[in-house]
Amino acid sequence: MSFLEKVSLQLYTVRDEAEKDFLGTLEKVAAMGYKGVEFAGFFNTEASDLKAALERLSLTPVASHTSVQLLREDLDNVIAYNKAIGTKYIVCPFAKIETLEDIKSMAELLNTIAPKISKAGMGIGYHNHSHELKIYDGEYGLDILMNLTKEAGVFPQIDVFWVEFAGLNPIEYISKYPKRCDVIHLKDMKVKGERAFAEVGSGILDMKGIIQKGLEMGALYFTVEQDQTDMPTLESSKISFQNLKAIAQQMGI
Repeated sequence: MSFLEKVSLQLYTVRDEAEKDFLGTLEKVAAMGYKGVEFAGFFNTEASDLKAALERLSLTPVASHTSVQLLREDLDNVIAYNKAIGTKYIVCPFAKIETLEDIKSMAELLNTIAPKISKAGMGIGYHNHSHELKIYDGEYGLDILMNLTKEAGVFPQIDVFWVEFAGLNPIEYISKYPKRCDVIHLKDMKVKGERAFAEVGSGILDMKGIIQKGLEMGALYFTVEQDQTDMPTLESSKISFQNLKAIAQQMGI
């Protein structure tokens, strides 16, 4: 599989378009060249309709960002829907983590639900922001969470923007998780240390180095995400893909 076949778009990036026309937005994303998508909600779409659209557009349903509340309260339906459309990973996109107890509580939830998700043929991950990369009891919070959930097969969906924002080196951080960071979030930064998002390949992050390290560590997918854009979200997403296409050509991948 070439690198570009491993590139998906987190649909949170184009949430304004998806809210208006979810399946139509998938068509536009596929037309840009993306081979996969990562969901941030399904906009009341029937699983059969979504599955048909994904198959018609040759889009891989890489992952589904699923809230802590849904994971706690509606896991059976979450699993059933995602299994029906062929999702590969269910990922918790955010959790309130302010103390070591919060981390342990999140680990307990992930360890509880992981066997059910695994039994349904899907993987389970946790997507970081910067608050999990504070020091808790002498270790980064995300590392504690990953250590507590390793046996259950939980993987870190490392978001390189938030690693950089936390003051860490994304390449070095990815290196800590060989054969475990199945999906890496590619997100770029305009100005070092600022919460300012850029199209992937247009900012200050060493995307070539990040991609190379991700491949070395065994990453199976790379997901483009941009929390906020200065231009129409579809245009932004297209630029990110075109930049990644150019990077892939330069790297020979």
